[in-house]
Amino acid sequence: MGAFGERLRREREMRGVSLEEIVATTKIGRRLLLALEEEQFDLLPGGIFNKSYVKAYAKCVGIDEDEAVAEYMKAANEAPPDTRVIAQQHASIHSNRPMQRSGFPVLPVLILVVVIAGGVGGWKVYQDRLNDRAKRAAIPPNPDVSQLPANPPAPVAVGRPAPDQASSMQPIHASPAATETASSSGAAALPPPATAAAPKVSTESANPSAGSPFEVVIRPKDSAWVSVKSDGNYVVRGIIRPPDVRTIHATNQVVFYTGNAGAVEVSFNGKNVALTGGPNAEQVLVFDSRGLVPDTRSKTPAP
Repeated sequence: MGAFGERLRREREMRGVSLEEIVATTKIGRRLLLALEEEQFDLLPGGIFNKSYVKAYAKCVGIDEDEAVAEYMKAANEAPPDTRVIAQQHASIHSNRPMQRSGFPVLPVLILVVVIAGGVGGWKVYQDRLNDRAKRAAIPPNPDVSQLPANPPAPVAVGRPAPDQASSMQPIHASPAATETASSSGAAALPPPATAAAPKVSTESANPSAGSPFEVVIRPKDSAWVSVKSDGNYVVRGIIRPPDVRTIHATNQVVFYTGNAGAVEVSFNGKNVALTGGPNAEQVLVFDSRGLVPDTRSKTPAP
């Protein structure tokens, strides 16, 4: 064991530090620590790793790290690095680097070019559309075909009728004067157009039973099932409750039926109509334009 290794071991033992403690602190293998104490430097990885091991060992033991590294280099016959060589290597590394290009703003220029190209293209499309509109405005519009008659009248030929039309034509008796005029001119006389007799339109009313309009109002005082027909059509059918007021307009007839006569009030053209039935009593009323029709319950079934 040389002086360097002996000093490391002695300092460690004097401070009561075991190799296991140094291994736990520095994470350096026990075999490598023993190689430092026994100066078996060929078992170490070499270079900067050996110096880092010495510094870690000295820090755990409590001795000067730089002094321990200097003693190691002396014991291992390692010369200190030449600062001039390091400076030359550093200069050569920087000289071999390619020259950096100047920071030209390529991306903003590309964006600007794209925006300009898009604006020019949009302006061109706009001008083309304006030109198309001007050309269309200069072309005269086509005549409205929808206004032309679908079947124009055929020209009337003066002469004898066609064989297929002769049978369908009814004989018309012309006056002797017209016959003589036609024979003297040498042309066939055309019969005057037949005038169809206009059908008589009856001015009588289509519905002679129709009367003047009238109004029937139904006001429920409580829940009641009602059914109302106005001129033959159901307008109310179901349960009505206050304040649900139903107004029925008709011209011919209104048939009113209820299953709770005591809970309903009925008026005809603003005049109240008395209901003879009480609560939960059925009643049927029939109205026309003159008012309430006499009791027809036996003739008119419940709706």
